[in-house]
Amino acid sequence: MDLGFAGAVIALLFLFFGIFAGVGAGDILAKRCVTRGEYIRMNVVVLAAGALLTAVVCLTGLFMLVMLVFGVMAGTLAGMKMTFGESVGPWKKADTAFCVNKDHVRRAKDPEAAEAARRARRDGAPEPELMSTMAAGKDAKKGR
Repeated sequence: MDLGFAGAVIALLFLFFGIFAGVGAGDILAKRCVTRGEYIRMNVVVLAAGALLTAVVCLTGLFMLVMLVFGVMAGTLAGMKMTFGESVGPWKKADTAFCVNKDHVRRAKDPEAAEAARRARRDGAPEPELMSTMAAGKDAKKGR
């Protein structure tokens, strides 16, 4: 059955709904990632799950739902990237080339500090301070 223009509109609606739902899922998944390795593994899992779901949808013959799967995959990857808060892998090249997410690129230069901040956020602890307000030296005990 050929749906024409109506089919295209429905496919776009599925795509946008998938992106919206995927960003929320990516936010949840990225909060579990502390190290770059965990983040990359989670990306691979999302891509593998998307490929598997795409194959299942194609086998059922409901090709309109492929747009939903693509949207969820894209939204999840984008949501994970924004929540992870550091440019990793190909995202680092893209962020540097387009001069976007400068804070993510800056965090990528000091991965230990970024990892400590993510670990604190995951555990619900306060994030580590970037600079100390106490003077180091003989006046430190006096509070000056």
